[in-house]
Amino acid sequence: MLTKFFFISLIQCYFFQISFCVHIGGTSMDSTHYNRQLLQYQCPINNQIKEQHQTTYWINVRSFSLINDTNTNNSRHLIFNNGEDRLITRASSGAIDVDNTDPLDIDQASMNIIVDKQINGNLTVYIQVIECIDCPYEIITEDLSSTKLLNLTLNTKFNYRIRIESNNLSPCLESLKLYEHGHYILNVQPSPSTQTNSSSNSTLKCILTTQRSANNVNTPLIIAGVILLVLFVACILGQRMKVREHLLNLKNKCLKRVPPQESSQSYDLQACPPTVVHDATITTDGTTPVTQLPPIHKISNVIVPRSKRLLSLDAFRGFALIAMIFINYGGGGYAEFEHAPWHGITFADIVFPFFIWMLGTSLVFSLKNAIDKGVSKQTLIKKIAIRTVKLFLIGFILNTRFKVDFKEVRILGVLQRFAIVYGVIATIEVLFTRPNQYLLIPNTQTSTTTATIKTGTAQRLILLFRDIINFPFQWLFNITLVTIWLLIIYLVPFENCPAGYLGPGGLHENGKYENCTGGITGYIDRIIFTNKHLYPYPTCQLVYGCKPPFDPENLFGAIPTIFLAYLGVQAGRILVMYQTDVDRLVRLFIWSIISIAIGVGLTAGTLTGGPMPLNKNIWTLSFTFFTAGLAFAGFSLMYIFIDMLKWWNATPFQYPGTNSILIYITHLVFATYFPVQWVVVNTHAAHLAMNLWGCIFWIIIAYIFFKKRIFLVL
Repeated sequence: MLTKFFFISLIQCYFFQISFCVHIGGTSMDSTHYNRQLLQYQCPINNQIKEQHQTTYWINVRSFSLINDTNTNNSRHLIFNNGEDRLITRASSGAIDVDNTDPLDIDQASMNIIVDKQINGNLTVYIQVIECIDCPYEIITEDLSSTKLLNLTLNTKFNYRIRIESNNLSPCLESLKLYEHGHYILNVQPSPSTQTNSSSNSTLKCILTTQRSANNVNTPLIIAGVILLVLFVACILGQRMKVREHLLNLKNKCLKRVPPQESSQSYDLQACPPTVVHDATITTDGTTPVTQLPPIHKISNVIVPRSKRLLSLDAFRGFALIAMIFINYGGGGYAEFEHAPWHGITFADIVFPFFIWMLGTSLVFSLKNAIDKGVSKQTLIKKIAIRTVKLFLIGFILNTRFKVDFKEVRILGVLQRFAIVYGVIATIEVLFTRPNQYLLIPNTQTSTTTATIKTGTAQRLILLFRDIINFPFQWLFNITLVTIWLLIIYLVPFENCPAGYLGPGGLHENGKYENCTGGITGYIDRIIFTNKHLYPYPTCQLVYGCKPPFDPENLFGAIPTIFLAYLGVQAGRILVMYQTDVDRLVRLFIWSIISIAIGVGLTAGTLTGGPMPLNKNIWTLSFTFFTAGLAFAGFSLMYIFIDMLKWWNATPFQYPGTNSILIYITHLVFATYFPVQWVVVNTHAAHLAMNLWGCIFWIIIAYIFFKKRIFLVL
């Protein structure tokens, strides 16, 4: 009854618009793809704030002259951001005043460019975003002189190169790393040789000085990190000291209650109670089939003991989910928690791959349990198909939460990619897996090494690598898929774009492939879904100025994502087939090292270059290996502290980890509602505090669901 009431309330709140809205501008959240334009219509207060504080631009230019200059023909649109042109404006004033600066907003710095009076003629100013790989310099102005002051307001999330040149002088080059609310002066002076030699070899010299010190934007982040670390340590100490048990005993003594007796049956989310029979199912987020538990009366005095499931799986999944919520809610406005403009990797880029990896890991436990119970493959395939359709439909419905327009609605998304990967990898595992493939090592064998001393070399290799050798058809299928992906990516040209192009288009490579955003990966989506049904605000718009829509959860990118899930399957096999902690950890860390090495090797050690750069949008194979290696390592560390040493009981990550689908859906639906988020002052400290509160809020909700035994199983 409580579950039905919750879902009815959820639907009612979704359609009932309340007066609290959240400001979500200025951050890249392509994990969930909020439609900011439609959101502004729902939140007029935030729209007014955005008009007053336009912070999403890359650079704003103002030119002050001693002579009135009404010619604005040189004003131009440089960069596109979320469908809005970032206009560079030019103005005039009667005098040069370096102290006349407008107030700066979040992630803004001001720089005045002043030309020495000894320099005659007009100068041309070029600027380039360093994060824009293989992009050209762009002209800011062509008429800068000693009688003018050029004021630039720049976005401090990026680094810049500035180039100033004239017809008869060699240019000056300067790399700029500016900080929030800093005021800088760039003096353009003739070099000492210029004053004595007027030859063509004379050069300009640029000297950058700080007029007003900048803010340390990392201070709130450091303080928040210290607070969270202290709370985490306190949680572990409380667990070790059994604080909760002492408080319960004290409460029972004060209220004169009889201490409840522990049940002889374990409350295990992995298995059904022996008195209840259910069909086993393959789940997307559980380590074994999650079935409905028998109801327990509110006044029952039976203590449910701690679950015996592998808690590190829940903790790792819960950590990834909370990290995704933090990123989706804005990440405090920090560039470190935004997605890479195109090539490269940030913290925000590794969260979704962790979920995909965990999908494969959990699938092994579910499948083995179903096989052990004798569930037919036909039944399992049917359940997989139903669950795949459910996941895809839920993801599609979430895409319509701001506006229902079937002519333009986005078809793909996070849950849609999850559904495709799950459907393929689960089907292959069911079709090709046999019960004897998961045979465990006999208990008389203390370790893999000692058990194989008396056997031949072939038998020793089989025992050492049986988690690979026992599954030839699965490996063959996945390797075939990856081979097909590689051949299409690097051998198939399209339209006016070359084969093997992996760039963002736009300004990349001097605009040579302006409309080739995403290579053939983007082309396939544009052919199948058309531009109207793709994500219109890719991350490359901000830096590269790419124009075509590009969906980061694209259809063709599902192939290397499937391989990432299969690497997670490999981790699950290790956990199932090897029973000692040493055997498990050695293999997990070896897979981590190998995967990271392959991922970095495919980029030639650069991460952003080489034959195959790391790229989440295209989901390159290098990205698959690199993130899989991180997942192997991250899970192994949690396994050591939680399941091996038992220093940590996985709190609080186990609560969202056991109910990840429900928390994921609700955190999106209620993203713009109080008390999850609300309008705050436009500073990193305020945004960070609110975004962390959003994470804590959903941890609390997940804890309540856990205690009430409310679990969403698709």
